Amino acid sequence: MDAFTVETLSLPQIRAIYRERITQDFPQDEIRPLAMLEKALARGEYVCYGAVSEKDILAYAYFVKLKQNEKPYALFDYYAVRQDIRDRGVGSRFIQALIAGPLREMDCVLLEVDDPGCAQTPEEAEKRNRRLAFYLRNGLRDTDVKATVFGAQFKILTLPLGSAVSREEVRQKYAALYRALLPPVLFQEKVFIYNDDE
Repeated sequence: MDAFTVETLSLPQIRAIYRERITQDFPQDEIRPLAMLEKALARGEYVCYGAVSEKDILAYAYFVKLKQNEKPYALFDYYAVRQDIRDRGVGSRFIQALIAGPLREMDCVLLEVDDPGCAQTPEEAEKRNRRLAFYLRNGLRDTDVKATVFGAQFKILTLPLGSAVSREEVRQKYAALYRALLPPVLFQEKVFIYNDDE
């Protein structure tokens, strides 16, 4: 079993993961410029954690983080396990360690998962359903809110840590998190949030 501790990543680690892993772990249309993430970090609106084993980063979790009425909430921005150790339970254990550790202070945590209903092929739908099932097994809940961001279609899940959040609160918090990351014109043109039944 891969033992690790959850650590806040340094700026050099964040940059290295971005260049060496995020660009491999995520589709090109889901990767925002590093400079945008660094600006959010400088404003205190972004935080990055790693599952670290003897200086080796087994998995990483990047979050947009804001406060509303002094209660912090966050959006999983990037979450991945190192490719060569996937399917060994590291991803589940990392989420649980985040919940028991740095995320326990959050009022709620949101997560985007590729919408299986929008997959182009049966293979892609199966992959998206497996990813959705992974997050649901690890305590996240479907909010019945969906979003299209830069053309990517997502279901929005929540990790209910503090107070329960309604669909409208999910929409408001999700929009605020993206407004913190994007210039207003990009937000208007590229982020669309709607309920599952719309």
